[in-house]
Amino acid sequence: GFSAAARTIGIPRSTVSLHVKTLESSLGVRLLKRSTRSISLTEEGEQLYNRSKENLDSLNSTLELIRDHSDRISGLIRITAPADFPTEFLARAITEFSNIHPDVRFELILTNTSLGLASENIDIAIGFSQRSDGDRIQKFLLPITWEFYANSNWLEKNGIPKSIDQISAFISPGRDLCRFLEQKVLDGQKLPKGTIEANNHLLIRDLVLQGAGVGLLPKGMLDKQIEEGFVKAILDTTSSGVLELSIEFPSRADITPRVRKFADHFCSLFRSNV
Repeated sequence: GFSAAARTIGIPRSTVSLHVKTLESSLGVRLLKRSTRSISLTEEGEQLYNRSKENLDSLNSTLELIRDHSDRISGLIRITAPADFPTEFLARAITEFSNIHPDVRFELILTNTSLGLASENIDIAIGFSQRSDGDRIQKFLLPITWEFYANSNWLEKNGIPKSIDQISAFISPGRDLCRFLEQKVLDGQKLPKGTIEANNHLLIRDLVLQGAGVGLLPKGMLDKQIEEGFVKAILDTTSSGVLELSIEFPSRADITPRVRKFADHFCSLFRSNV
């Protein structure tokens, strides 16, 4: 009866009756046979029920699947990071999280192209911070300073440049990053045209080690080689700007529990190991 249906759904009996009458009116047929003691389906009502039941069951199953369950985290997290971001650290963060939440899946996009959170359907973006806005949350991870480096043998052969414009063989990190570094790190100073262009800091580091020229890299990438005397930091960059490595994810209104939990896990792990 209508009363039992109302109790099951959790709405007033009058609302159930109104919905049925509205459906019958829109279809132009009677769906239920009513008497004082019982209700049964008409032929049209039975056809509607039989044909729609499977789809309704499927819809209910889907709604239950995507419903927020506080005790179960599942679904896909899409992450983008720079092409040369340390993969060992990222792999550790994902593995630890997957062991706790095995129903979460990951898609990783390592690229130096800036991808939009909304336009590219990205859940988490790791990279050098830009100005944030109301559509995303930004957490700073690590300040990054930059140094010019060159192989010691290369410096003996070519001399130590006293200024940026005296660099005779520059290993450029790519045009977009060059412009970004000129604005944010070098206070408007122009970098020389690269004799070699590479959009990967690890490759630039290896080119410096091989004596291919001068590279501009995040400080710390060549500490061991500097101690061993193979590489030297040149030019004074103590007054240069500092970039912030950050993690960005959607605003509190749009973020899902799985993204929030992984972002918190990643930040905690990163800060405890740096």
